[in-house]
Amino acid sequence: MESRLRNVLIAGVVVVVAGIAGFLAWQHYQASTPAGAAGGAPADMKPIDSPLAKQQPDDMVLGNADAPITMIEYSSLSCPHCARFQKDVLPAIKKDFVDTGKVKFIPRDFPLNKPAIQAAQFAHCSGPMRFFAIEDVLFKTQDQWLTENAVEALATIAATAGMDRPTFDACLANKDVEAKIVASRKTGEDAFQINATPTFIINGVKVEGEQSYDELKALFAKLAPSGS
Repeated sequence: MESRLRNVLIAGVVVVVAGIAGFLAWQHYQASTPAGAAGGAPADMKPIDSPLAKQQPDDMVLGNADAPITMIEYSSLSCPHCARFQKDVLPAIKKDFVDTGKVKFIPRDFPLNKPAIQAAQFAHCSGPMRFFAIEDVLFKTQDQWLTENAVEALATIAATAGMDRPTFDACLANKDVEAKIVASRKTGEDAFQINATPTFIINGVKVEGEQSYDELKALFAKLAPSGS
């Protein structure tokens, strides 16, 4: 059902062309330094002692809540590195580790700009049952909605997903939803000193930048509790 939803959404997206200069002029919440392609295990494998390293009541969780490995990704829907991870790495991680009960995956908002906040609002307003499918579509169509006229492009995707315009507009006007998304960034900064995306917290260990499947597989082996 989720795959079908993604296909329907992608098929209905209208490509919106806009100049990059116009987009840069009104960026907000921009990270100071984007996380690059370098991955691998961090030098310090000591877990960060924070309750946020574990599942929280409001988290969207993919996989078994009792999985021995908790993989949290702080990401921005406007981040190209995050979009590449979503497309090229996460499907295999889901198949081999999430679906088999070894890892639970938790995405958390770390918006880099206003369009990322608006896209995240739309994803959250879609409800828990559709959140992951909508987020997947937003990453895969990032170059189509991340424009100077992002709201209209997002509204087109929302309409294709069955969300009418009044509901979409009310979602983006909801200050509580917006505040929660911005607060997710602030708590990530405070708890883990995150300043760029993607940043992963795997069983408490902070891992910055894009990670390959093999790098994550090796990290899982190192960070899994003994006997799991």
